Amino acid sequence: MINIGRKFKRSFILLMKALLIGAGFQIPLYFYVGNFTKKDYISTENSVSSEYGIEVCTEKRNFVFIKCMKCATETMATIIRRFGYKRVLNFVLPVKNNIYLGWPYIMEKSDYRPSKWPYNIIFEHSVYNSSVMSALMPNDTVYITSIREPWNRLVSSFQYFRIGDIAEVPKNNFTEYVKNIEKYDKTFSDPKKHKFRGCIADNFSLVQNLQGHCLGMPLGFPKERMDISKNLTAIKEYINHIEKQFSLVMIVEYMYESLILLKRMMCWSLQDILHHSSNVLGVKQTYAKGNNYNIYKNYSHIDFIIYDHFNATFWRKVKAQGQDFYDELDHFKLIQMLINQFCFVEGNTKPNGKFLTIPKSRFNSEFNFTSDECGLMSRYLLIDLREQYDRVEQPKKEDLTGKWEEPPRGCSYPIPNH
Repeated sequence: MINIGRKFKRSFILLMKALLIGAGFQIPLYFYVGNFTKKDYISTENSVSSEYGIEVCTEKRNFVFIKCMKCATETMATIIRRFGYKRVLNFVLPVKNNIYLGWPYIMEKSDYRPSKWPYNIIFEHSVYNSSVMSALMPNDTVYITSIREPWNRLVSSFQYFRIGDIAEVPKNNFTEYVKNIEKYDKTFSDPKKHKFRGCIADNFSLVQNLQGHCLGMPLGFPKERMDISKNLTAIKEYINHIEKQFSLVMIVEYMYESLILLKRMMCWSLQDILHHSSNVLGVKQTYAKGNNYNIYKNYSHIDFIIYDHFNATFWRKVKAQGQDFYDELDHFKLIQMLINQFCFVEGNTKPNGKFLTIPKSRFNSEFNFTSDECGLMSRYLLIDLREQYDRVEQPKKEDLTGKWEEPPRGCSYPIPNH
């Protein structure tokens, strides 16, 4: 451990190394890491305070995060699952080894594991429904989600879910796909293609107003559900309803800004929002928008309305934070860069028995980021949460079985394909 008298020197070295890393230099880890014991491990105190005069507050632990496919939700999982796992909070977990809470259907009792204790967190894929979720969650529950610019989400989905291949698009041509998107979307979602789609339900579109669907807007799926997609007044009324219910709608294109807003709103620590990018394609192909953009905007018009609305509210929230928001944003980017270097730089992944000391600042107390924490950040923690549930609840076997037949509601991939 490094003693207090070396704080200034360590802070100076930390800053210089961040600047060098930002300039492209590779910094040997031993310059700023040490060894740790279990007593040095991360604190799980439920309050955040500062010696710089920042108001003391208590972290919020009861929340629902609505996940929408290809909206950085598995990156958020490295934050949220870790946050709850370390504190042994009670997640609403899918039954068996399933990875969805009924999604893309509205969650039912048979979709989640019963608990003897009040629930704290809903995070796994589910469709927002106020009556269902408020009945499960405490009165002080905070509702959060993340959305993405719809064209970017389309491109990401086309590549990630192999839509061109499954929909039989000639030569996997993206322009051909968009020009005839309704035709190919039906082919992709046809029940005959179920075995190729895996966890995606039959007759459900991954590319038409998906963000609206995940936020609970009634858009005609399943077929007996109301469809307001052609009623602009009803659409805007529902969006206003979402704005009232959700304390934060994060914007994927501005993830760092979103995380600072999340940290401040939830009274979390800087350490809590450090993350690892997950389910990101190594090679991304870009596509010219041109007239394709207008075709898709017409096909998925609700998602564009949602994005424009909440992009505007997002920046109003940022503006209300004041100048120190940007100071904290710069600080967070620097620390995240150092954590990435420490945990994931080639040849140093999960350096056993090491820790990185992050000095005290006006935005954080001093803390050690350990190799164990690197592991938690990069591991698929849904499996760990299931094991934690079994230890805490000691459930009867029949409580975990669920009562539906697969498909459509069951999906038990061990590793998520989303």
